[in-house]
Amino acid sequence: MRLKKLSIKVCVLALMLLSFGSTQVFGKKILRFQLVYPKTSMVAANSIFFAEKVNEYTHGKVKVKIFYPGQLVKAAEGLTALQRGMIDGYIGSMLYFAGTVPEVNGEWLPFCWDGVADVLDVYYNYGFLEVLREALKKHDVYYLSPIMVSTMGFMTKFPIRTLKDLKGRTIRAVGMEAKIVKALGATSVAIAGAEQYTALQRGVVDGTDYPWYTLEDYKFYEVVKYVSEPALHTPGIVEILISNRAMKKLNLDEREAIERAGLDTAIHSARLSEDNDKRARRFGKSHGIEFIKLSEDVLSRFRKATSNLYKSHMKQCSLCAKQVKILAKFYKEKNPHHPAVQAVK
Repeated sequence: MRLKKLSIKVCVLALMLLSFGSTQVFGKKILRFQLVYPKTSMVAANSIFFAEKVNEYTHGKVKVKIFYPGQLVKAAEGLTALQRGMIDGYIGSMLYFAGTVPEVNGEWLPFCWDGVADVLDVYYNYGFLEVLREALKKHDVYYLSPIMVSTMGFMTKFPIRTLKDLKGRTIRAVGMEAKIVKALGATSVAIAGAEQYTALQRGVVDGTDYPWYTLEDYKFYEVVKYVSEPALHTPGIVEILISNRAMKKLNLDEREAIERAGLDTAIHSARLSEDNDKRARRFGKSHGIEFIKLSEDVLSRFRKATSNLYKSHMKQCSLCAKQVKILAKFYKEKNPHHPAVQAVK
């Protein structure tokens, strides 16, 4: 009887420990990460990869425990939860915090990236990652690494062949995405990633700006009929964030292991992103999804309609301006028509 009571006390204690931020259980440090996307998502696959690498590189001394949508906090509460120690890490889009961290919009400027290789180069060799880390530092949060989530653009219940086709339409979008949607003449609605299927199914929105692979993984092929290309984001990017409070509880070797796992995850996500683009196109076409490629004339109109977003972003803050200048420096020779190059002229 006494042993039974002791067992119950141990279970209760373990639950209590897991309820409040990072902790140490039987010599292992547990980091609680809130993931804002479902288990079927590409981000979930990368999150699991990240957790496995942390475990490998720390020899099991640090464990990353992934929590799925709504299990700890809602997506929009992620930044506050990190600051208050309610969670140790957040994996998802910072667009939910764009009002507080305007620099996140620099990752989502329209027609910004020319592929996953460019993202890795700009982030790790041109200082883009350091700018974002500086931006998060004042919020007591550490930007660990980007996760590429494949090509991302309009998936709709209606065809988009001209700018006029977007007039009067409602598109799911947050942060910079919402600004893009508005610039193109449509209305944006902020809906969490995990709630989109129902919103599309019920006609709350006419479309979404989201990764193509979700046609299969989220079963969006059941609620949309068209995909527009070229996409707004090639690729879309979300983030792995960790609170400075949690980082300080790790020793130097463990922090270096976390950094290494973050870099590995960024590279892994780039490879997975390209594979998922190919898979999404095959799957979509086999399930009746029409991929509509905009003509060069129409595409130029889309770019012109959204070009002021680069200049507006530069005016938001000094770090925002630095982001656009980094992009302009990178693309000056490679793509002189890139909107960032035009914005800094």
